[in-house]
Amino acid sequence: MKRTIFVVALSIAGFIAVWRFEPGPVHNTAVAAPPPSVAAPSTAPAPPNSTSPSSAPSTPDSANATVTTQGTPESSTYGTVQVEVTFTGTRMVAVTLLQAPDDGRALTALPRLQQEAMKAQSADIDTITGATETSESYKTSLQAAIDARGNR
Repeated sequence: MKRTIFVVALSIAGFIAVWRFEPGPVHNTAVAAPPPSVAAPSTAPAPPNSTSPSSAPSTPDSANATVTTQGTPESSTYGTVQVEVTFTGTRMVAVTLLQAPDDGRALTALPRLQQEAMKAQSADIDTITGATETSESYKTSLQAAIDARGNR
């Protein structure tokens, strides 16, 4: 009987510890696309280093120019989400978080959303269960950044 009480007390203590667990803060990371399977010749000039949206030329021969656009900041109950997308031509090569909630389920959801966006190359990605509001904010900001690229 004494052993049963001890086991139940330990189980309750373990359950409470897991229930109150909060992951650490989100790091401002970028998810980069894998390199293309066909390597460019070494004599080809490198794309411009500037990622400022205003510095990207808008001429037809800039089809492979690198352009960075920002999505709109989207607020939810859990915080604001804003992304920045770097494109080379029409392909997304990086998605970076500019603003993100610093606690709760968003900490584990945002990296998964970044990976899914890179894989899908669009904002048409699944919502993360348990982080629905954050997922919707992320997708809205991502779509705004994609739309801004279309206006260039």
